[in-house]
Amino acid sequence: MSELTEKSILCRITDGLDLYFPPFLIVSGVVCNVLVVLVMRSAYFRSLSTSFYMMANAVVDTFSLISLLTVDWLNVNYPSTIYRGPDSHYMCKFFHFFGWVSSDVGVLLTMAMTLERGLAITFPLQSSSWCTTKRAKRVTVLVFIFASIKDVNFLFTSDTYALYESDRLCYVYLDSANLEIFWKFVWPWIHNVFLIVSFVAIIISNIIIIRHIKMSDKIRKAQHQLSASSATDCVTKAARLRQGSRKRQVATMLLVDSFTVIVCTLPFSIFTTIDSNVVILDGSSVERDWKRFISSMSFYLLYVNRCVNFYLYSWSGTRFREALLVVIGCKKNEQKTPRVATISYAKVNSVHTCYSIAE
Repeated sequence: MSELTEKSILCRITDGLDLYFPPFLIVSGVVCNVLVVLVMRSAYFRSLSTSFYMMANAVVDTFSLISLLTVDWLNVNYPSTIYRGPDSHYMCKFFHFFGWVSSDVGVLLTMAMTLERGLAITFPLQSSSWCTTKRAKRVTVLVFIFASIKDVNFLFTSDTYALYESDRLCYVYLDSANLEIFWKFVWPWIHNVFLIVSFVAIIISNIIIIRHIKMSDKIRKAQHQLSASSATDCVTKAARLRQGSRKRQVATMLLVDSFTVIVCTLPFSIFTTIDSNVVILDGSSVERDWKRFISSMSFYLLYVNRCVNFYLYSWSGTRFREALLVVIGCKKNEQKTPRVATISYAKVNSVHTCYSIAE
């Protein structure tokens, strides 16, 4: 009796998640990502390399929410609405391939942003040539190429479940011993090593930035004491006063963004690795229900990560909030262009262009 009650509770929770959570993610995620793109295209942000990474990430997240999550929601709740004809396997090849590529691209773009700032702090003299939109565009293209090569196997091993055969629409078929070995042993290692390397690079870059902020705060206090007793250029003095709060905002944004990417991406990777090696066929109903619940939770966490960047940027960046008010028409456009701001701040810190996003 207790087993049936537990099963009923798990099924109801999972059914509720599958029915109500995806539409909320789709609507809120698309609206928020469109706002991010509009802000990144505003006068202040359009020439900053960081804003291009954020805009590219928002565009990918928008297409992912519209195409992938919408179809998955229809399949789980209204499976008869999905085409399952002779050529439906092409649909699954695209869904699997684009789904994995978009997830990997999000991780790689976050790593690219964090590495860029870490390198700019370590090598400040080269920051002006590194932090450019032209270089950001090239890096973004390379990111897409790398992710496409990594996930190209899904273009050859994806097919469609028959109606009511599974809660999910697509699966990876293993019609040979080599494919089975690749999916169970080789692919999990490829993907997990990719995530580990990416997360380590993000963490190390954040540590470098935090250490630099602590050191620069001490220097800033000493400079402020000296400037208080001597005549100082007003632009330089104002920039020094703003330097500490700006960098703290950047550190906060990076830490929260990086932590969110890791928390939302890692569970699905762990579940996929375990599920590819452990298949529950004759397990109890409770075990199957728990598996379905964990699968849904880890799957939706991937899409939560594609919806929260807007809130992270709004919370951690005053400049982003000001540009957002201008975009939605609640404030007149009184912002300076990034070129003017960069020239003024360059007298104090040559890595300003890597930090401007969080002013």
